[in-house]
Amino acid sequence: MPDEQPNTDQRNQFAVAMALGQKVAVWAKKNGIPRRTCYNWRKTPEYKATVQDVRRRAYERAIGQFVRNLTNAVGEIALLAKEATSESIRLQAARAVLRESIKVREHYDLDEMMTDIERRLDERDGKVP
Repeated sequence: MPDEQPNTDQRNQFAVAMALGQKVAVWAKKNGIPRRTCYNWRKTPEYKATVQDVRRRAYERAIGQFVRNLTNAVGEIALLAKEATSESIRLQAARAVLRESIKVREHYDLDEMMTDIERRLDERDGKVP
């Protein structure tokens, strides 16, 4: 069984590399693993779960960064809408605030509805804690 751990570590490293956009051939050559072996690894549930997890975490980090900058962006647009010397710029900024606030509200409403539906389904299926 000593050979199993490095193989598991390599499989995990391979899955992470693929989730981050590396090419199979490049990773295989760099790590001394036959490409056919890598392609076989891609078929496993462990590979798929690792790739999904890595991508989910990367997406969550990106969303976190986006949210941290969102307040500043909204403040800048609001400042333009209020204080820009050009009426055209103020109008464009005001429209942007309105347009984006509607999109955010729609997304928020959909998220709330989905949460409510999931809660109801869990209650119906007896999965309520």
